[in-house]
Amino acid sequence: MAFELPALPYAAAALAENGMSAETIEFHHGKHHQAYVTALNGFVEKDASLAGLSLEEIIRLSHGKAELAPVFNNAGQFGSGWAWLVLGQDGKLKVTKTANGFNPVATNEGKALLGLDVWEHAYYIDYRNRRPDYASNFLDKLANYEFAEAELKSA
Repeated sequence: MAFELPALPYAAAALAENGMSAETIEFHHGKHHQAYVTALNGFVEKDASLAGLSLEEIIRLSHGKAELAPVFNNAGQFGSGWAWLVLGQDGKLKVTKTANGFNPVATNEGKALLGLDVWEHAYYIDYRNRRPDYASNFLDKLANYEFAEAELKSA
């Protein structure tokens, strides 16, 4: 079964009044994220050992293996940097950061509750080079804290 990019549960313009334009959503989700999914499916088609594995299993299997670096880069990321709110293995909340495809699943840090993509394609249309403004706007107006809370309660 091929991986599919999930449809967004809202219209591309739904976040515009909260600081993220439809153009950013279309580029970030529709083009960049789709490219990762398409590439990952190509790797899975060529490597029978990946067939039937979940995304999480592929991330763990390919993490730290040079020969599977392209697989990991497409399975484990949608950007070159991330900030995470994580429920750690010790049951405590923590904020971490990762580069490239590294994420709490790959590093076995715990359950990711909230992720902030800080790669330029996530914000350059609306914020140009103002990453701090983008991050502040995300935390103040865009972060889905209800989802994070539900994930925390289900852990």
